Amino acid sequence: MSDAAKTEWSVEDTAALYDIARWSDDYFHISDAGTLMVSPGRDPSNSIDVKELVDRLDQRGLDLPILIRFNGILADRLKRMNDCFAAAINEHGYQNGYRCVFPIKVNQQRDVVQQVIAHGRQYGFGVEAGSKPELLAVVAMTDPDMPIICNGFKDDEFIHMALLAQRMGRTVIPVVEKVSELDLILKHAELLGVRPSIGMRVKLATRGTGRWQASGGYRSKFGLTVAEIMAQLDRLNERGMGDCFQLLHFHVGSQIGNIRQLKSAILEASRIYVDLHRRGAGLQYLDVGGGLGVDYDGSQTDTESSMNYTVQEYANDVVYHVQTVCDEASVPHPTLVSESGRSIAAQHSMLVMDVLGVTAQGKVQSEPIELPESYEQPVHDLWMSHISLNASNIQEVFHDAQVSLDLCMNLFSGGYLPLEQRVAAENLYFAICHGIQEIGASLGELPEELRHLDRMLSDIYFANFSLFQSMPDSWAIDQLFPIMPIHRLGERPTRHAVLGDITCDSDGKVDGFICGGKRRRTLMLHEHRTGEPYQLAVMMVGAYQEILGDLHNLFGDTHAVHVDVVDGSVKVQSIVKGDTVQEVLGYVQYEARELIDKLQEAVEDALQRGVLNNEQAGATVSFYEKSLGHYTYLSTRKV
Repeated sequence: MSDAAKTEWSVEDTAALYDIARWSDDYFHISDAGTLMVSPGRDPSNSIDVKELVDRLDQRGLDLPILIRFNGILADRLKRMNDCFAAAINEHGYQNGYRCVFPIKVNQQRDVVQQVIAHGRQYGFGVEAGSKPELLAVVAMTDPDMPIICNGFKDDEFIHMALLAQRMGRTVIPVVEKVSELDLILKHAELLGVRPSIGMRVKLATRGTGRWQASGGYRSKFGLTVAEIMAQLDRLNERGMGDCFQLLHFHVGSQIGNIRQLKSAILEASRIYVDLHRRGAGLQYLDVGGGLGVDYDGSQTDTESSMNYTVQEYANDVVYHVQTVCDEASVPHPTLVSESGRSIAAQHSMLVMDVLGVTAQGKVQSEPIELPESYEQPVHDLWMSHISLNASNIQEVFHDAQVSLDLCMNLFSGGYLPLEQRVAAENLYFAICHGIQEIGASLGELPEELRHLDRMLSDIYFANFSLFQSMPDSWAIDQLFPIMPIHRLGERPTRHAVLGDITCDSDGKVDGFICGGKRRRTLMLHEHRTGEPYQLAVMMVGAYQEILGDLHNLFGDTHAVHVDVVDGSVKVQSIVKGDTVQEVLGYVQYEARELIDKLQEAVEDALQRGVLNNEQAGATVSFYEKSLGHYTYLSTRKV
């Protein structure tokens, strides 16, 4: 490869390297200046520069990491969901409508839920509450006509509040997950004088696929068997309340990668729906639950981080199969409901973080020019392997180098190899590996057994974030998220890297990345220049990541900024400051005043012993008090 070919690089090459076209869904692209651009409405003419936005936030005193939420992407996701179902309903002549309900467990942050409510209002969308706190939140925030679906296990208070809301004229439907909940509904309906609207969740035989397949099937945690639902319908009919059973719900799991499982579940649920309708149920809604996937890796396959279908195909299948079954049975078409929270929320948030430093793995520090004759033979063998390496013998040299290094380590363990010879052996071995890696880059591909060298020789880029707080699914279930720099995108990235976070945990790393729709063990990044900022973005973290994040090492919530894009300009709608040290200490029962008093006692003792003078004592306490009010993450600002 010529020197010119090595240096030629374009933003198009960068876009291909990071697979932007595959996963971005047209929300992101690269500017001619080599910075990341976001187009919340998928219109490139109405875009903003993410790097410029981050610099502006820095000028306003906000340290990285920062979670940026794009309100326009949320609005576009809701519109797309509505448009896809509207197109399917129109195409098939479906004789009813569609209403999406957003499960707030996906992201319960008030600003996010408010945006969903505001933008979903025009489509008649609603929300789903899966717990008593969630219900209390959304009952106060929603409009009278906005549907609220109540899933999850329920107690007296939960049921009583749901029926109070019904009595206020709200469209609140508690979904029976176990038989005893129907007892509570009937009891509180009588107490309040309410004729209740009731939903029931059915356990289908069909199961999903992937990580959450246990959410469906006979052994699923929630729901009633078909036999139990029939018995409860008979019970309602005996009371003259069959018309109160208005919604049938099912769920086959989150992030369904294969559309075939969804088709089967929809058909099975539709058959149950029409039979229950014939038996006197006043059914009006069929809730197909969640499961609509997100293509995190851009592969458009049925892997755990992707999906082999589009939102439009999903809508088409729901509408077509429900309509077909209802028409065969001469049953009116129900209002279709879905709980597609991940698909709505995932894309709208990105985490931006700064790189603090880099550790080069296997970097040769002091490769010997000429080995002393006194060095042991395995060290000399490594030297000969190093100087003889070329494109035609890379496998042979690698095999020889492994044997020689093993002999050196055995000699060292037995006390026969001095430390400086061990250092020389390791330097030579890594020099050989780096040489093989460079040859592979010029050849375009290495033999299979040598492809691990990229991972073995990769640099660790230490980034200012907590994996456990901001990307818990990466650690817990090996979820892939797109990761890329937000600037320098016109330059060729030359370093194979993995990411390390700032927690004191060996699991605090990211070593799975997206490339060509497949998983890679390293991420190509630019060389880190000391003293210059280098900033990375983790994309598609809007679903589940914030609310599942924990306080490992007491790193708290990051700053969150809500952004609108208006005519190509940024409008910051709100800034939610991240946790301070004092706040996270309070979460684990450390009171700031008590801590300050304890420190003051220690300072007074130091004064008495002559370790500190009065000025130093005052400065120590003052600095401690200020630090309690600071961000939990690392800061590049001077003290």
